[in-house]
Amino acid sequence: MATDTTTQINRPAPFLETAGMAATEAIGTLAGKSINTGAFAPQVVGQNALSQQAQQSAASQAGLGTLAFDATTGAVTGVGAGSGIAGYQPFLDSAAGLTGTGAGTGTGSISSYQSPYTTAVYDAMETQMASQKAQQDNAMAAQALQSGAFGGGRFGAQEAVANTEYNQSLAEMQANLNMQGYQQAQGARQQDFMNEQGLAQLQPQLAQQNQSMLQGVGTQDLQYRQAIQDADAAGAKEAAYEPYQRYGFLGEQLTGLMGGYPGGTRMTTAPAASPLQTYGQLGLAGLAGVSGAKKAGLF
Repeated sequence: MATDTTTQINRPAPFLETAGMAATEAIGTLAGKSINTGAFAPQVVGQNALSQQAQQSAASQAGLGTLAFDATTGAVTGVGAGSGIAGYQPFLDSAAGLTGTGAGTGTGSISSYQSPYTTAVYDAMETQMASQKAQQDNAMAAQALQSGAFGGGRFGAQEAVANTEYNQSLAEMQANLNMQGYQQAQGARQQDFMNEQGLAQLQPQLAQQNQSMLQGVGTQDLQYRQAIQDADAAGAKEAAYEPYQRYGFLGEQLTGLMGGYPGGTRMTTAPAASPLQTYGQLGLAGLAGVSGAKKAGLF
């Protein structure tokens, strides 16, 4: 004969049970939702215009052409055809034109550095010397007249010596002017050579300084923008996981409260199932035995 079944159920305090059931339902709903991890995936900010200018300056300094940059990332995607001549090369070429003896009359020759006023200076000095020579000749002739020697052999000899000295002075004056002009031209040519070499060394240094300044400012901007992007990503991640943290905290608190608020015990008794219920649980296949059960007085 079937007997009744008694079940003992230990339950928390009613308000904790209600809160726990609500939290369990909310967690189940939350667990069914996907998290958009792309909102806080690691990303790198693209290059800015300052960094690109620094790269273009370095490329031009190396004789390369215009750089092509990706519109999104700012990365270099191509290099245009350039001159193949480094920024300092023209200065080296100019310096090379100032080597050698400097013969001839072309660019870089010593004659191209000589003053165009040398002839004018010579003509002025020659005029001055000729005037002085004329005065000396007049004085010498007057003296000869007074002594009665004018036109004689002695006067002619004095006159010849004076003319020779005059011509020699003119030649020495011209030679000195030419020498001074040559030395000055040679010095100016040498100075230009040194200047060109100095510019060839200075130009890349100045270019590198300019590139460093551009890159430095560009790096500061990149770091700032990267920090903002990282902070935004961290905020998005925190917002995405905040509900999970909140319900985790709630679960911890409910678990702790259960120990401080005793619940109750509920006893439930279920009556034994009648033969009809038993056969009903067996399904349609057991209905065939109902008639025989009645005859046997089972119900």
